[in-house]
Amino acid sequence: MAVLNDNDIEAEIVAGRLVRNADLNRLNGACYELRLGDVYYDLTEDGARIELQPGQHALIKPGHRVVLITAEELETPSNVSVKVVSKGSLFSVGLSAVATYADPGFSGNLGIVTQNISDKYIELPQGEPIAKAEFCRLSGAATRLYAGQHGFQMGIWPIKTHLQKTHAQVTDDPRVQSEKQESLALLPKATRSVIRRLEINQQWTNIGLVIAIIINSLAIFLVQNKLIEGLTGVATSLVAAAIIAVGSLLLNFVRRNG
Repeated sequence: MAVLNDNDIEAEIVAGRLVRNADLNRLNGACYELRLGDVYYDLTEDGARIELQPGQHALIKPGHRVVLITAEELETPSNVSVKVVSKGSLFSVGLSAVATYADPGFSGNLGIVTQNISDKYIELPQGEPIAKAEFCRLSGAATRLYAGQHGFQMGIWPIKTHLQKTHAQVTDDPRVQSEKQESLALLPKATRSVIRRLEINQQWTNIGLVIAIIINSLAIFLVQNKLIEGLTGVATSLVAAAIIAVGSLLLNFVRRNG
């Protein structure tokens, strides 16, 4: 197996092979830099197809997974395979690393699956280099050629949504904790600590409010010289407040411990 250098790739492109709609300025060393085309899919929004107007940028929201469709179409012969990796410059701004592959016989635009793992919105201009393609010449022609969907002219591949489950669907699995614990586990440790402190502060705030209500009620009874008549009401309020406070503490204890 031999990796094609830039001169080999250029010769193939000029001859009308390997890469269609190519820009020879995107040749570099032993690879061709694939560019973003005018369409992409947002997997986080149910695979919504987003077609870009001339000059419009792709917008990748924080946490969203997308399929970026290349401007180029690959034309992979039976004796060539293509390795595709993302550019480090995109990883440095928050797009997850990409490593994919085009089998011998693949034809069409390539889909680059990536995720915005940053807390910023990422804008990608059309024509922006998004991945590097390395072409490897095989020792001989492959016989089991790619037979799947060719490119993205008809849309992205069928997404295996049956593999995705909600918390309610897996709640009986012993490996799964409460929904609250699972949600907190996705957050950094420092953030989890802040949330727990806020919960404790809220509990004490609730207790303080109950005590303030009781004191105010007692003051009103005293001012109105209805101490005897109000004692029963105050006692009732104390009992109710105690029940509420204990219930709140128990509920939060149960939530924290699943």
